[in-house]
Amino acid sequence: MFEPYCPGHQFRCATDQQTAEIDRPSIEAILSKADRLQRAAANLPVEKRLRTIEEMGRIWRRRWESGELDGVAERLAQSTGYSPEVIRLEMSFVAEVLDPEKMMKNLESTLRGGAASLEGMVPISDGENIRNHPCGPALVISSGNSLVPPFIPTITALATGNLTILKPSLSNYEAVLAVISTLEEAVKTTGAQEMLDLLVVSYFSHRSEVLDHLLTNARIGVVNYWGGDPGRGEVSAKGAMNPHMPRYFVNGPLTGFAVIDENSADEEAARGLAMNILLYDQQLCSSPTQAAFIGSMEAAKRFCAMVGSELDALGKGMAMGMSDDGAFILQCSRKYVQFAGGRVFSSNDTDNMWTITLSESVSDLDEASQSYGPLAFHNRRRFLEVIRVDDNERVIDLIGDLPDNNAYRGADKVQTIGLAVSAARKEALMPSLPSTGAYRIVPLEDMFMRSPLEPYDGMDMAKLFTYGVYQRDTSLGKEVLD
Repeated sequence: MFEPYCPGHQFRCATDQQTAEIDRPSIEAILSKADRLQRAAANLPVEKRLRTIEEMGRIWRRRWESGELDGVAERLAQSTGYSPEVIRLEMSFVAEVLDPEKMMKNLESTLRGGAASLEGMVPISDGENIRNHPCGPALVISSGNSLVPPFIPTITALATGNLTILKPSLSNYEAVLAVISTLEEAVKTTGAQEMLDLLVVSYFSHRSEVLDHLLTNARIGVVNYWGGDPGRGEVSAKGAMNPHMPRYFVNGPLTGFAVIDENSADEEAARGLAMNILLYDQQLCSSPTQAAFIGSMEAAKRFCAMVGSELDALGKGMAMGMSDDGAFILQCSRKYVQFAGGRVFSSNDTDNMWTITLSESVSDLDEASQSYGPLAFHNRRRFLEVIRVDDNERVIDLIGDLPDNNAYRGADKVQTIGLAVSAARKEALMPSLPSTGAYRIVPLEDMFMRSPLEPYDGMDMAKLFTYGVYQRDTSLGKEVLD
């Protein structure tokens, strides 16, 4: 059982819960101080806030590299089902979120007035100024399929001065706490106690009365939910009842789409595609689950075989593990795709049981999934559908139509488009790709990587946790009023 963590406050746990949750009187006591705490944090120099985040990163790296967190990593691998190799990679990614230079770039590019607008009024024109102020308290309800995503909104909320209540999943609670608790040691070095006072971490069950209160009645300014239905619909409905009208934004289930043309279908493209399939067993919103191959069927077959060879080579060190029942279900899935007309490339190694299907022009997986329920989107791991097409227009259609494909029910739409195409093909595709609804267009080989300058699922995260206070020195109405 994981205890709540809020070192800047006293609290008690609810006694009627099977899991340790902070109780309602404790939450109310903390929220009653929110305005004062956020004012104090908003007066911290941005440089001091970012230095604190940098110190968190140093502490994390020291603990990770010393082996202190090996047990946490092992238990995270067991609870998530990811291979130990993937978890070790994820642990190394944590430092990227705690990089002060990247955070500064994000704030400068995101906020009108730049990062300086978080600590005072900044001129935006003659006699006109703006300051970005925290709009919390913020409630972050994070997912459990990865360690890094909970910290993207949480660190942003803290850096912008919001009282932040983070609800991790049970599957990653221990690891989340191992990261976020570095703040307690960091403020001893930087003196930014105000940031520590902003942090509340607690698990809440789906039936938690405290969570219901936070959503429906508490004085909350922002709710950020990570995940799909039915949870997000329930959270949305409850938040709509809250008289304080909190902002609500969702990071829902999305997926990735790869585009390869015959001129670029080389070993580098095959290796990049294979690595993105293997990372997190395609559970990331950026993971490629469908691909379009522009070229001949023979070239498409050669490329699928090439990707399969890379999956064999790379996947040996990233064991997924599969039960006998799971292997049987997967074999049935492959048969249904073949019955629907698709060609199947596959491995029967239960530690690396990858599948690539190849269809002509349309998705055979769509038809197969209508007949075979276990082919559902979130049940497929290391499973890529490749569709051979003749032209760019068909690529655009496939990306835009993916949410209507029965085999991808559960994914809202495509988040990331990974490109491995010729320069001429890219130039021809680019005018139309944004109209597909996708949020990111990146090189195929690093679909999982993020720049500090890019929005998160189409949203600038720092803006979601702040509001702009406008101040003007001169009257604009003299001519109108005279």
